[in-house]
Amino acid sequence: MGDLGLVSSAHQFLFGYNNGHSLLTGSRELRSATLVRLLGATDAAMAPGSGPLVTGLALEETGEFAFCVTWTAPEALRPGAVWAHALVVGEAQLRDPRACDVLVGLPRRPSADASDLDTYGAPLPLDGAPASPSYLPPAHLDLELLENLISTAYSPTDGIVVHQNLAAGAKALLLLWRAQWPELRAGFSFRTRELARRGASDFDLTVTGKIRGLDGYLPAPTRSAAPAWVKAVVDDAASPTQTRLREFLWAFGPQEPRDLRRLRRLGALWVSVAAEDAPRARAQLERYWPRPRSGAALKKALFGRENIDWWRLDEATRVCTLLQATKPAWDLDELELADRARALVEAAPPARPLNPLPGHLPSAGGSALREDVSPRATDPRL
Repeated sequence: MGDLGLVSSAHQFLFGYNNGHSLLTGSRELRSATLVRLLGATDAAMAPGSGPLVTGLALEETGEFAFCVTWTAPEALRPGAVWAHALVVGEAQLRDPRACDVLVGLPRRPSADASDLDTYGAPLPLDGAPASPSYLPPAHLDLELLENLISTAYSPTDGIVVHQNLAAGAKALLLLWRAQWPELRAGFSFRTRELARRGASDFDLTVTGKIRGLDGYLPAPTRSAAPAWVKAVVDDAASPTQTRLREFLWAFGPQEPRDLRRLRRLGALWVSVAAEDAPRARAQLERYWPRPRSGAALKKALFGRENIDWWRLDEATRVCTLLQATKPAWDLDELELADRARALVEAAPPARPLNPLPGHLPSAGGSALREDVSPRATDPRL
């Protein structure tokens, strides 16, 4: 990780025209490779009078993240020149939701005569009060656009969404990014652009007004109803306060590989958890975490002994749901399944008939476990 100075600060860099798009000033030195990436990320083709563009860029080479805003610079000598203000932070700052809120409000355009360049030479604190981004006009959140962005970001697509209102696109992008758990957020690159090309890109998600090479604007594709997990993630991203889904994602997301599809899986699982649909949650755990030790914390949190942090299923429901599993995705010793099943059998009231335990068990040792915990033929409760 680069030298960030104070933990609660962001390094800043100003780019503009100086015989080409160049770094004009900054609060620290940049590695050559990082400078090259920031030069590319902060430069963009912009029509005269168009609104600002936003860019978020993961800097894997230094373990940092750059947030940038680019403006037109009609006062520059070269037509098409731009100004850009980039803020660079480390993963420590990305773990702090308040610091992220402050970060996105910091970018500012320099004065037309560049008389304030010296104000870009020192780190900016991230421990103040968040301010609304001055580069975004006040506007209502476009929930349909946010839904489209979430569906695109977490699905196997080219990561491009065509939308004419780039300010609305920037607002939705920032909400999507802020809702991600810190490790995912640190590796998620995004941008708004007036023009973009299809193909390989450093960016996970791009909102663009037009696709290069296509005449006119690309019509919006016909979209089917969004799946339940998308709607849940939209509601979370749009919420001004932390939701139960975000608590769930931030609890278990950091234990997953840094892969955007993991949020999709966790979101789909959350829908089942919120509905207290134990069989469906079990099937999803078996599908997405098929080995006994994969997703171990998730499996224990949802189907472990006396754990009601995420849902209110009683012990009998959790145990019987596990006993009906058909795939070897469970660590039975870690879940103490034999002891828990036996305790349920022994605790059943004598006056109440006890149904035999389900016939499917999740491992090759299932038959022995069933024999060990099932009521005997001589049990007076049968």
